Amino acid sequence: MSGPNSESRSRFPGMLHVRCPAVLPEVIEATAQRQLMTPSEYIRRSVFDRLKADGADLASLAGQSDAWLSLT
Repeated sequence: MSGPNSESRSRFPGMLHVRCPAVLPEVIEATAQRQLMTPSEYIRRSVFDRLKADGADLASLAGQSDAWLSLT
């Protein structure tokens, strides 16, 4: 597998599909661009931030994948 997203695909093999208001992808893309990251990275970080704020035990994920550590 090669290309600009191949590293992300191998680090984060899970996929999550969600429904959202039509304008949300555009807003996420613009905001991610301002933060110098991809929309996927912006969403991952946002979800992890929310999970931590809601008291999720992210340390329990450590044995499943080391890739998530870069987000904490």
